[in-house]
Amino acid sequence: MHISHERFRYNLRIFRKAFLPWVLSSPIHIWMTWGFYRKVKKKYKLNIHLQNRLDYPIPHSFVLSLTSDCNLSCDHCYARVYKEPKMLPQNVLEGVLEQAGSLGCFFFVLTGGEPMLYPNLLDILRRYNNSLFILITNGTMVSGDVAKKLARLSLIIPVISLEAGLEDTDKRRGTGVYNKVIYAFDNLQRNKILYGFSITVTAENAEQLQKEEIFDEKYPYGARLGCFIEYIPTGKTPNADLCLSSAERDSFRQWFLKLKERSNTYLIHFPGDEELMDNCREAGKGFIHINPEGYIESCALLPSSNYNIIGTPLAICLRNLYMDTQKCSHGYEALGNHPCMSHR
Repeated sequence: MHISHERFRYNLRIFRKAFLPWVLSSPIHIWMTWGFYRKVKKKYKLNIHLQNRLDYPIPHSFVLSLTSDCNLSCDHCYARVYKEPKMLPQNVLEGVLEQAGSLGCFFFVLTGGEPMLYPNLLDILRRYNNSLFILITNGTMVSGDVAKKLARLSLIIPVISLEAGLEDTDKRRGTGVYNKVIYAFDNLQRNKILYGFSITVTAENAEQLQKEEIFDEKYPYGARLGCFIEYIPTGKTPNADLCLSSAERDSFRQWFLKLKERSNTYLIHFPGDEELMDNCREAGKGFIHINPEGYIESCALLPSSNYNIIGTPLAICLRNLYMDTQKCSHGYEALGNHPCMSHR
């Protein structure tokens, strides 16, 4: 009860300080927010109704890797596991959104590769205005024209990935990327868009991030949402040396909790915040991942080729995958300092 009460107080405070100012900044934002709330409330009731009747959980969130292609070549990227670029067909994407909607799901995280490379993406999402989309992008394609288009689509919250400052970002993502990211933030802020940032936390930048005077001055970027995601060794070139040690993780977690309490930005830390739920929310209990080939997986970092939504109804795939995960744990080798909670 204590955790629930504290989380409620935090969420209420953050809504007032981070999101309410954006809502009240324009009559259009008020109208959009009210309309979206009514639609989501209806879906939520449907989700609860179905959940009480089914023998498998309906995930609250869908993570959709739309394509493995990207205009950058970041070191240790988990998406670069294909010999050639893969892309989820448009009819399959639309089928997932429709079937998930019929199950009362309304929250989708869109990632890649680089999802902005997906043809006509914003026009497709426009038709599903009773859903909320978190668009994880590297920001290099968020031009002034794209920002203007996003301003008319409040159902999409762009979240731009980087590695903190200029040196760390350009080292992993390529020379000049940091300046392109800052340009994207400027475009989003100029168009009064609700947006966020995502920072990959590694053994190389964790100490720099914890210098509070630097963080307060540089890193919020005017964003209303901020994600800190610990590096997980995966992909073609995993590097376990980038993982935080247990001591580094504890230190970062304590700093994050203090930052979270005084910040006016809604902050999330993975996997740290999963501990509030006693476990990782993979395996269909909280979210599900669909890769660019249409295979449904309990997590983006747990590749599976058992069930494919191309030709098989989503509900059947969800049930089968959940039943499988109840019988066995995943096969990754445990690492003492691995950030994924399922490894510990």
